[in-house]
Amino acid sequence: MLKFEKYHGTGNDFIIFNDTEDYDPSRLAQKVCDRHFGIGSDGMMLVEHSDIADVKMVFYNADGSIAPMCGNGIRCFAKYVYDHKMVESQEFSVETLAGIMKVDLQSDDQQNTQVTINLGLPNFDNVAGEVTLEVDGVSFELSTLTMGTLHSVIFTDDLEALDIEKYGKAIETHSLFPLKINVNFVEVVDSSNIKVSTFERGVGRTLSCGTGSAASAIVSHLKGFSHKKVNVHVPGGTLIIESKSDGMFMTGPAELICKGEYIYKEGQ
Repeated sequence: MLKFEKYHGTGNDFIIFNDTEDYDPSRLAQKVCDRHFGIGSDGMMLVEHSDIADVKMVFYNADGSIAPMCGNGIRCFAKYVYDHKMVESQEFSVETLAGIMKVDLQSDDQQNTQVTINLGLPNFDNVAGEVTLEVDGVSFELSTLTMGTLHSVIFTDDLEALDIEKYGKAIETHSLFPLKINVNFVEVVDSSNIKVSTFERGVGRTLSCGTGSAASAIVSHLKGFSHKKVNVHVPGGTLIIESKSDGMFMTGPAELICKGEYIYKEGQ
């Protein structure tokens, strides 16, 4: 049996393991993330030793594919390693496939936790740039960038009226993106507030995406729609994203849902 803990960050939920060396992590992720036959989550994280940071995070999507980074996931990961005393300070570094991330964790007397992550600077190089795609007769203007992982940002006047599942899936798997892409649909409320709904590659529509929120915030600012610091309202809550000279800073909650033991059965 494998001991696990399940967390969520603005509705984006994750399973965290500390010891899985006897299991294929890709297969394990597919099994435990299944919402009917497993524990159920958007992704799975493993804690590993790092030679270049205080700790290492390895992230798997629900379909078993590995992802370079996850903004909501790293906040939950940070709370897990801090609560288990794997780090000595509330400020520490986490190695990811997208680089080393700096963490600042704050908890109050009621055990409410807010975590600030420097997600690094957005990268607009070696991506598609500004492109137009047509899906079932509907034209979409995409801004593409790397924010820890590959994202596209699409602005709309009415987020609620848009079929996120339909268009998100079509764009995620478009031939222009052979490795697939995260799709963020954005509605600007005012210069301090935007709404974001994300269709994540390898997962589907989620209640929140941290790196997607950061990608949406920086594109919104660069287009003159919003300030450098903006409240990003996602279906699962609100994240604060601030663009600074040394990176994109994301602040949001991380909450423990449950803990237990997972019984691994091959073939299910």
